[in-house]
Amino acid sequence: MYGVGECCPYRSIHGETQAGTIAFAKDLAAALIGEDPADIRKHVHTMNRMIVGNASVKCAFDMALYDLAAKELDMPLYRFLNGNTQKEIITDNTVSLLDEDKMVEKALKFVGQGFSILKIKLGERPSVKDVRRVAAIRKAVGDDIVMRIDANQGWNYLEARKALNDMADFNIEHCEEPIHADNLPDQIRITAESPIPIMADEAVFNHNDALRIISSNAADLINIKLGKSGGICNAMKIASIAEAADMYCQVGSFSESRLGITALVHFDLAWSNIIYHDLDSPLMLSEDPVIGGMKYDDKWRVTIDDTPGHGADFDPVFLKRFDCAVVE
Repeated sequence: MYGVGECCPYRSIHGETQAGTIAFAKDLAAALIGEDPADIRKHVHTMNRMIVGNASVKCAFDMALYDLAAKELDMPLYRFLNGNTQKEIITDNTVSLLDEDKMVEKALKFVGQGFSILKIKLGERPSVKDVRRVAAIRKAVGDDIVMRIDANQGWNYLEARKALNDMADFNIEHCEEPIHADNLPDQIRITAESPIPIMADEAVFNHNDALRIISSNAADLINIKLGKSGGICNAMKIASIAEAADMYCQVGSFSESRLGITALVHFDLAWSNIIYHDLDSPLMLSEDPVIGGMKYDDKWRVTIDDTPGHGADFDPVFLKRFDCAVVE
Protein backbone atom coordinates (compact mmCIF):
# COMPACT_ATOMS: atom_id res chain seq x y z
CA MET A 1 0.00 0.00 0.00
CA TYR A 2 1.30 3.44 -0.88
CA GLY A 3 0.34 7.11 -0.96
CA VAL A 4 1.00 9.60 -3.75
CA GLY A 5 1.77 13.30 -3.52
CA GLU A 6 2.72 16.12 -5.85
CA CYS A 7 4.33 19.54 -5.58
CA CYS A 8 4.83 22.44 -7.95
CA PRO A 9 7.48 24.89 -6.68
CA TYR A 10 7.55 28.46 -7.94
CA ARG A 11 10.86 30.23 -7.33
CA SER A 12 9.16 33.62 -7.08
CA ILE A 13 6.67 32.40 -4.47
CA HIS A 14 8.17 29.45 -2.59
CA GLY A 15 11.84 30.30 -2.96
CA GLU A 16 12.28 26.67 -4.04
CA THR A 17 13.90 25.15 -7.11
CA GLN A 18 13.34 21.72 -8.61
CA ALA A 19 16.89 20.64 -7.72
CA GLY A 20 16.51 21.80 -4.13
CA THR A 21 13.12 20.17 -3.80
CA ILE A 22 14.45 16.81 -4.98
CA ALA A 23 17.48 17.02 -2.69
CA PHE A 24 15.38 17.74 0.40
CA ALA A 25 12.83 15.09 -0.58
CA LYS A 26 15.57 12.46 -0.37
CA ASP A 27 16.61 13.67 3.10
CA LEU A 28 13.02 13.71 4.28
CA ALA A 29 12.33 10.24 2.91
CA ALA A 30 15.31 8.88 4.82
CA ALA A 31 14.04 10.53 8.02
CA LEU A 32 10.59 8.94 7.69
CA ILE A 33 11.68 5.35 7.06
CA GLY A 34 10.46 3.14 9.89
CA GLU A 35 7.93 5.68 11.18
CA ASP A 36 4.17 5.14 11.45
CA PRO A 37 2.73 6.83 8.33
CA ALA A 38 -0.52 7.60 10.17
CA ASP A 39 1.26 9.94 12.61
CA ILE A 40 0.95 12.86 10.20
CA ARG A 41 1.26 15.73 12.67
CA LYS A 42 4.50 14.24 13.96
CA HIS A 43 5.85 14.06 10.42
CA VAL A 44 4.84 17.65 9.67
CA HIS A 45 6.72 18.68 12.80
CA THR A 46 9.74 16.66 11.61
CA MET A 47 9.67 18.43 8.24
CA ASN A 48 9.53 21.82 9.93
CA ARG A 49 12.47 20.96 12.18
CA MET A 50 14.52 19.77 9.24
CA ILE A 51 14.12 22.88 7.07
CA VAL A 52 12.49 26.31 7.24
CA GLY A 53 9.91 27.15 4.57
CA ASN A 54 9.99 24.85 1.53
CA ALA A 55 6.23 24.51 1.73
CA SER A 56 5.99 22.96 -1.71
CA VAL A 57 7.97 19.77 -1.09
CA LYS A 58 6.40 19.43 2.37
CA CYS A 59 3.03 19.52 0.64
CA ALA A 60 3.97 16.54 -1.55
CA PHE A 61 4.85 14.37 1.46
CA ASP A 62 1.83 15.57 3.46
CA MET A 63 -0.46 14.75 0.52
CA ALA A 64 1.00 11.26 0.17
CA LEU A 65 0.63 10.62 3.91
CA TYR A 66 -3.05 11.62 3.89
CA ASP A 67 -3.64 9.48 0.81
CA LEU A 68 -2.08 6.49 2.56
CA ALA A 69 -3.91 7.10 5.86
CA ALA A 70 -7.30 7.15 4.12
CA LYS A 71 -6.43 4.07 2.05
CA GLU A 72 -5.53 2.13 5.17
CA LEU A 73 -9.03 2.84 6.51
CA ASP A 74 -10.57 2.03 3.11
CA MET A 75 -12.32 5.40 2.86
CA PRO A 76 -12.16 8.37 0.49
CA LEU A 77 -10.03 11.21 1.76
CA TYR A 78 -12.93 13.65 2.11
CA ARG A 79 -14.58 11.27 4.61
CA PHE A 80 -11.28 10.86 6.45
CA LEU A 81 -11.30 14.67 6.77
CA ASN A 82 -14.93 14.58 8.00
CA GLY A 83 -16.29 16.08 4.80
CA ASN A 84 -19.10 15.15 2.41
CA THR A 85 -19.92 15.55 -1.27
CA GLN A 86 -23.00 17.74 -0.90
CA LYS A 87 -21.16 20.93 -1.88
CA GLU A 88 -21.30 22.02 -5.51
CA ILE A 89 -17.81 22.93 -6.72
CA ILE A 90 -17.50 24.93 -9.93
CA THR A 91 -14.07 26.06 -11.06
CA ASP A 92 -13.17 29.33 -12.69
CA ASN A 93 -10.76 29.64 -15.61
CA THR A 94 -7.90 32.13 -15.64
CA VAL A 95 -7.44 34.87 -18.21
CA SER A 96 -3.71 35.61 -18.13
CA LEU A 97 -2.29 39.15 -18.17
CA LEU A 98 -1.95 40.08 -21.85
CA ASP A 99 -2.81 42.94 -24.15
CA GLU A 100 -6.43 44.03 -23.75
CA ASP A 101 -7.68 42.55 -27.03
CA LYS A 102 -6.01 39.19 -26.33
CA MET A 103 -7.61 39.03 -22.87
CA VAL A 104 -11.04 39.76 -24.31
CA GLU A 105 -10.46 37.03 -26.90
CA LYS A 106 -9.54 34.49 -24.21
CA ALA A 107 -12.46 35.48 -22.00
CA LEU A 108 -14.92 34.97 -24.85
CA LYS A 109 -13.31 31.63 -25.70
CA PHE A 110 -13.70 30.40 -22.11
CA VAL A 111 -17.31 31.55 -21.93
CA GLY A 112 -17.94 29.72 -25.19
CA GLN A 113 -16.53 26.60 -23.55
CA GLY A 114 -19.12 26.84 -20.79
CA PHE A 115 -17.22 28.60 -18.01
CA SER A 116 -19.45 30.79 -15.85
CA ILE A 117 -16.61 32.18 -13.70
CA LEU A 118 -13.52 34.02 -14.96
CA LYS A 119 -10.41 34.95 -12.99
CA ILE A 120 -8.73 37.98 -14.57
CA LYS A 121 -5.00 38.46 -14.00
CA LEU A 122 -3.98 42.10 -13.53
CA GLY A 123 -1.27 44.04 -11.72
CA GLU A 124 0.24 46.40 -14.31
CA ARG A 125 1.20 49.97 -13.53
CA PRO A 126 -0.34 52.41 -14.16
CA SER A 127 -3.47 50.58 -13.10
CA VAL A 128 -5.62 52.51 -15.58
CA LYS A 129 -4.57 49.86 -18.13
CA ASP A 130 -6.02 47.16 -15.91
CA VAL A 131 -9.27 49.08 -15.51
CA ARG A 132 -9.60 49.23 -19.29
CA ARG A 133 -8.94 45.47 -19.49
CA VAL A 134 -11.69 44.66 -16.99
CA ALA A 135 -14.13 47.11 -18.61
CA ALA A 136 -13.55 45.53 -22.02
CA ILE A 137 -13.94 41.97 -20.72
CA ARG A 138 -17.13 42.80 -18.81
CA LYS A 139 -18.61 44.46 -21.90
CA ALA A 140 -17.69 41.43 -24.02
CA VAL A 141 -18.95 38.65 -21.73
CA GLY A 142 -22.02 40.41 -20.33
CA ASP A 143 -23.35 40.72 -16.81
CA ASP A 144 -24.15 37.05 -16.09
CA ILE A 145 -20.53 35.85 -15.95
CA VAL A 146 -18.89 35.96 -12.54
CA MET A 147 -15.59 37.87 -12.66
CA ARG A 148 -12.88 37.93 -10.03
CA ILE A 149 -9.50 39.65 -10.35
CA ASP A 150 -5.97 38.88 -9.17
CA ALA A 151 -3.37 41.66 -9.14
CA ASN A 152 -0.56 39.35 -7.93
CA GLN A 153 0.91 42.09 -5.68
CA GLY A 154 1.42 44.29 -8.75
CA TRP A 155 -0.04 47.56 -7.50
CA ASN A 156 0.98 49.86 -4.68
CA TYR A 157 -1.60 51.41 -2.35
CA LEU A 158 -2.35 54.42 -4.58
CA GLU A 159 -2.68 52.35 -7.76
CA ALA A 160 -4.82 49.76 -5.96
CA ARG A 161 -7.14 52.36 -4.47
CA LYS A 162 -7.69 54.02 -7.84
CA ALA A 163 -8.15 50.74 -9.72
CA LEU A 164 -10.57 49.22 -7.22
CA ASN A 165 -12.70 52.37 -7.06
CA ASP A 166 -12.74 52.64 -10.85
CA MET A 167 -13.86 48.99 -11.11
CA ALA A 168 -16.57 49.29 -8.46
CA ASP A 169 -19.38 49.21 -11.05
CA PHE A 170 -18.11 46.11 -12.91
CA ASN A 171 -19.55 43.64 -10.38
CA ILE A 172 -16.22 42.11 -9.38
CA GLU A 173 -16.55 39.23 -6.90
CA HIS A 174 -13.22 39.84 -5.16
CA CYS A 175 -9.63 40.97 -5.73
CA GLU A 176 -6.64 38.83 -4.77
CA GLU A 177 -3.51 40.41 -3.32
CA PRO A 178 -3.65 43.93 -4.83
CA ILE A 179 -0.44 45.11 -3.10
CA HIS A 180 2.76 43.53 -1.81
CA ALA A 181 2.10 40.71 0.64
CA ASP A 182 4.55 42.05 3.23
CA ASN A 183 3.00 45.54 3.33
CA LEU A 184 0.65 44.99 6.25
CA PRO A 185 -0.17 48.69 6.92
CA ASP A 186 -1.31 49.24 3.34
CA GLN A 187 -3.13 45.91 3.28
CA ILE A 188 -5.15 47.13 6.26
CA ARG A 189 -5.88 50.47 4.55
CA ILE A 190 -6.91 49.03 1.21
CA THR A 191 -9.15 46.38 2.81
CA ALA A 192 -10.97 49.07 4.79
CA GLU A 193 -11.42 51.37 1.79
CA SER A 194 -11.99 49.03 -1.17
CA PRO A 195 -15.50 48.69 -2.65
CA ILE A 196 -14.41 45.20 -3.79
CA PRO A 197 -13.66 42.47 -1.19
CA ILE A 198 -9.93 41.83 -0.75
CA MET A 199 -8.54 38.28 -0.70
CA ALA A 200 -5.16 37.46 0.86
CA ASP A 201 -3.09 35.03 -1.20
CA GLU A 202 0.69 35.39 -0.95
CA ALA A 203 0.16 37.08 2.44
CA VAL A 204 -1.10 33.78 3.91
CA PHE A 205 1.19 30.79 3.59
CA ASN A 206 0.30 29.10 6.87
CA HIS A 207 -1.91 29.33 9.94
CA ASN A 208 0.38 31.84 11.62
CA ASP A 209 -0.05 34.18 8.66
CA ALA A 210 -3.81 33.63 8.71
CA LEU A 211 -4.02 34.64 12.35
CA ARG A 212 -2.00 37.81 11.70
CA ILE A 213 -4.02 38.86 8.65
CA ILE A 214 -7.38 38.18 10.28
CA SER A 215 -6.53 39.83 13.61
CA SER A 216 -5.24 42.90 11.73
CA ASN A 217 -8.31 43.17 9.47
CA ALA A 218 -5.90 43.06 6.53
CA ALA A 219 -8.18 41.01 4.23
CA ASP A 220 -11.81 40.02 3.83
CA LEU A 221 -11.06 36.55 2.42
CA ILE A 222 -8.21 34.02 2.28
CA ASN A 223 -6.96 31.92 -0.62
CA ILE A 224 -5.73 28.55 0.66
CA LYS A 225 -3.30 26.54 -1.46
CA LEU A 226 -1.84 23.24 -0.31
CA GLY A 227 1.46 24.19 -1.96
CA LYS A 228 1.65 27.33 0.19
CA SER A 229 0.59 25.83 3.51
CA GLY A 230 2.83 22.78 3.28
CA GLY A 231 -0.07 20.42 2.76
CA ILE A 232 -3.44 19.41 4.15
CA CYS A 233 -2.46 19.37 7.84
CA ASN A 234 -1.60 23.08 7.91
CA ALA A 235 -4.34 23.99 5.44
CA MET A 236 -6.87 22.57 7.91
CA LYS A 237 -5.51 24.98 10.52
CA ILE A 238 -5.93 27.94 8.16
CA ALA A 239 -9.50 26.94 7.34
CA SER A 240 -10.27 26.48 11.03
CA ILE A 241 -8.94 29.92 11.97
CA ALA A 242 -10.94 31.48 9.13
CA GLU A 243 -14.03 29.56 10.22
CA ALA A 244 -13.63 30.89 13.77
CA ALA A 245 -13.47 34.42 12.32
CA ASP A 246 -16.57 33.73 10.15
CA MET A 247 -14.46 34.35 7.04
CA TYR A 248 -14.98 32.78 3.64
CA CYS A 249 -12.06 31.18 1.78
CA GLN A 250 -11.03 30.07 -1.68
CA VAL A 251 -8.93 27.10 -2.67
CA GLY A 252 -6.35 27.74 -5.37
CA SER A 253 -3.58 26.11 -7.32
CA PHE A 254 -0.16 26.65 -8.83
CA SER A 255 0.42 24.38 -11.84
CA GLU A 256 -0.44 21.01 -10.35
CA SER A 257 -1.82 18.14 -12.37
CA ARG A 258 -5.19 16.56 -11.63
CA LEU A 259 -3.52 14.55 -8.86
CA GLY A 260 -2.67 17.55 -6.72
CA ILE A 261 -6.00 19.18 -7.51
CA THR A 262 -7.85 15.97 -6.59
CA ALA A 263 -6.33 16.08 -3.11
CA LEU A 264 -7.29 19.76 -2.90
CA VAL A 265 -10.91 18.95 -3.81
CA HIS A 266 -11.11 16.41 -0.99
CA PHE A 267 -9.84 19.09 1.40
CA ASP A 268 -12.34 21.58 -0.05
CA LEU A 269 -15.24 19.21 0.70
CA ALA A 270 -14.39 19.22 4.41
CA TRP A 271 -15.06 22.96 4.91
CA SER A 272 -18.32 24.86 4.47
CA ASN A 273 -16.53 28.22 4.65
CA ILE A 274 -14.60 27.44 1.44
CA ILE A 275 -16.98 28.81 -1.18
CA TYR A 276 -14.65 29.88 -4.03
CA HIS A 277 -12.80 27.35 -6.19
CA ASP A 278 -9.84 28.10 -8.47
CA LEU A 279 -9.10 24.62 -9.80
CA ASP A 280 -8.09 25.21 -13.40
CA SER A 281 -4.36 24.40 -13.36
CA PRO A 282 -4.74 20.94 -15.01
CA LEU A 283 -6.41 22.66 -17.96
CA MET A 284 -3.20 24.60 -18.64
CA LEU A 285 -0.95 21.52 -18.91
CA SER A 286 0.07 20.03 -22.25
CA GLU A 287 -0.96 16.52 -21.19
CA ASP A 288 -2.86 14.72 -18.45
CA PRO A 289 -0.61 12.10 -16.77
CA VAL A 290 -3.15 11.13 -14.08
CA ILE A 291 -5.27 8.02 -13.71
CA GLY A 292 -8.49 8.38 -11.72
CA GLY A 293 -9.11 11.46 -9.62
CA MET A 294 -11.29 14.52 -10.05
CA LYS A 295 -13.32 15.20 -13.18
CA TYR A 296 -14.83 18.26 -14.85
CA ASP A 297 -18.29 18.16 -16.41
CA ASP A 298 -19.50 20.32 -19.30
CA LYS A 299 -20.44 23.13 -16.88
CA TRP A 300 -17.03 22.86 -15.19
CA ARG A 301 -18.40 21.35 -12.03
CA VAL A 302 -15.74 19.30 -10.26
CA THR A 303 -16.55 15.87 -8.88
CA ILE A 304 -14.72 12.98 -7.23
CA ASP A 305 -15.72 9.41 -6.44
CA ASP A 306 -15.42 7.22 -3.34
CA THR A 307 -12.16 5.51 -4.25
CA PRO A 308 -10.10 5.06 -1.05
CA GLY A 309 -7.51 7.80 -0.50
CA HIS A 310 -7.62 10.78 -2.79
CA GLY A 311 -8.26 8.42 -5.69
CA ALA A 312 -5.65 9.66 -8.16
CA ASP A 313 -2.37 8.15 -9.34
CA PHE A 314 0.23 8.86 -12.00
CA ASP A 315 0.26 6.80 -15.18
CA PRO A 316 3.26 4.43 -14.81
CA VAL A 317 4.00 4.77 -18.52
CA PHE A 318 4.29 8.53 -18.06
CA LEU A 319 6.59 8.11 -15.04
CA LYS A 320 8.98 5.88 -16.98
CA ARG A 321 9.98 8.91 -19.03
CA PHE A 322 11.69 10.46 -15.98
CA ASP A 323 14.44 9.72 -13.49
CA CYS A 324 13.36 7.80 -10.42
CA ALA A 325 14.96 8.18 -6.98
CA VAL A 326 14.43 5.44 -4.39
CA VAL A 327 15.33 5.89 -0.72
CA GLU A 328 15.44 2.73 1.37
